[in-house]
Amino acid sequence: MGLLLDAEQNFTCRSCGECCRRAFDIVVTDAEKRRYETAKADRWFRESPSSEPGARSSPFVFERSGLLTIRKRPDGVCGFLSDENRCRIHEELGGSAKPLTCQMFPFSFDPVSGETRVSVSFCCPTAVRNDGRALDLQQKEIGDLANRWRRNQNPSDRPLEWVRGMPLDPELLDSMKWVFRRLLDLHEPTFSLRRNVRRIATLVDDWTRPRVLKLGEEKFEEYVKLTGEFALAKPADPAPAKPAIAGFLFRGFFFASLVPWASRGAVRSGLALRFRLLRLLLHVHGLAPSFDGLRFGAGRRMVLDIDVEPFFTPAYHVLRAAIEKLGSGRRPVVEELSLAVGHLLVAEHLLLARTHGEGDSAGWIRAIMDAHDVAHADPASTFSRFLVSLAAPPSPLHLFGARASGAPAAPTSSV
Repeated sequence: MGLLLDAEQNFTCRSCGECCRRAFDIVVTDAEKRRYETAKADRWFRESPSSEPGARSSPFVFERSGLLTIRKRPDGVCGFLSDENRCRIHEELGGSAKPLTCQMFPFSFDPVSGETRVSVSFCCPTAVRNDGRALDLQQKEIGDLANRWRRNQNPSDRPLEWVRGMPLDPELLDSMKWVFRRLLDLHEPTFSLRRNVRRIATLVDDWTRPRVLKLGEEKFEEYVKLTGEFALAKPADPAPAKPAIAGFLFRGFFFASLVPWASRGAVRSGLALRFRLLRLLLHVHGLAPSFDGLRFGAGRRMVLDIDVEPFFTPAYHVLRAAIEKLGSGRRPVVEELSLAVGHLLVAEHLLLARTHGEGDSAGWIRAIMDAHDVAHADPASTFSRFLVSLAAPPSPLHLFGARASGAPAAPTSSV
């Protein structure tokens, strides 16, 4: 199976240890667990940053999903992470002995149309900054990981869909992505990232109208190509549209997106965690005071000037990459695009809610990472389907574009 790589994505691991601190689970296979038990890996485990070496109970636990995972410390960090941001399994047994889950990060693989699509997680700060070697120069290493993933998972090909129940030809998807990229890069009359996202939203709205979806395969393809060419040849400047229901649902989407972030740290389960999430939910709906310094209402009243640094480069990269990796087969393409823009919109609100307008480069990167934690949820899970319903595709594109007006720009600073 050939690799489908994002030619503009760069990545070189900087050993920051951030992936070992995120909320998602570190899955291990039975074979990996047996190897670690044979090597007595529990002696390298730490129950807390200051505890003595050694695990009080098995470092490997079954989650409710049935997956075998590495147990986290009470602060949410992997118990094998050292103070020097090194994996102790790596230090003792070598890099090839780490769980395949860890070796793959920030990459994920999806089998689509006889090829393997490679995606990069924006829970990694280096990936958000687009820092390091081009993926094109790492095809052998990434291909080796993909082969090991295929042997471990034995995945079956996923069909492409435009919307649920509507198959999409891979060549037509390429044409759509080409149009989206050109619209994203338009400089007419001047460059505006939000205006260009509105242009994409207008086109997606047109391509998802019931009468267009009923055209049939050949006529739909012809319609997409004709209207796409027209949108590029005579780009409109659509007025910001902010659907009322979508704006209300976004509160729920914001809350759901921050569940992994709010679940990290000292409180991870039980009644205390439920109470903590309830406090966050009430705060987002204006029924409770600030949450861990977060002021959602203040963030909604402000807007980032997304076309200036330090905000532009990461925002543009996230949107560009979202378009390039459309077609994973995990969800219909319209949902993939909507969730990607929705995560960036959550990041904007999160940054402003945290800093009350005093955003900087480090804070923006952190907000993007925290907003993308939820992207690791199983697309087939009830939670993931609920997240899609809150996003109300393609409303996030309109909501992001509408932020260009109606609110004062937040002060900017850089680090």
